[in-house]
Amino acid sequence: MDDKKCFLEKLFELFHVYGAKTLTMDDIAKEFSISKKTLYQKYKHKEDLICDVLDFISDEGLDEIEKVREEYDCPIESLLVSGARMDEITCKQKNIFVIQLLKYYPDIFHSHQVSVSVRIIKILREDFEKGIKLGYFREDIPIDLYIKFLITLFFSTDISPIFTEETDKKSLSVAMKLLYLDAIVTDEGKQRLNELKEKYQYNNI
Repeated sequence: MDDKKCFLEKLFELFHVYGAKTLTMDDIAKEFSISKKTLYQKYKHKEDLICDVLDFISDEGLDEIEKVREEYDCPIESLLVSGARMDEITCKQKNIFVIQLLKYYPDIFHSHQVSVSVRIIKILREDFEKGIKLGYFREDIPIDLYIKFLITLFFSTDISPIFTEETDKKSLSVAMKLLYLDAIVTDEGKQRLNELKEKYQYNNI
């Protein structure tokens, strides 16, 4: 447990395989070859450990998004290419971690959603303002509502009965971004979006 980053990354993978409820503190101690006493010295409750994992993973994803935003001046392009780590997290098939979080730890799950949403809203709002200055985004839309629609879509796919194991979750993630962008772009923005769809081979999505 000396390397906290490696510990939390490995623990995140274990939660995805076994679930938030199914994976016990005993299992975790055995997996990392440590005593339960040592584990409980770090985390008094399993809930604390779950919160730490969720915060770590979301921070990793949001940090990556910020790096992409620094690399790309165009807010349309930065949205399309950013979030590879976040997509990896949210696009795993049959996400038992999320399912068990909802069932057994709903307060933790919803609190985490709110916390992450606040940060994502800030990013998308800043990119929207930048897009307006570039002439890519419309000014006559309720953007705060549209942003909330997009975030809700991202959070809902893992728990929706409509999307099955056969659903290509990464293509679904791109499709949600395109749906959002189609709703907010100007004619100039639409032209730029079509160019980027061609560039990243998203024309069939």
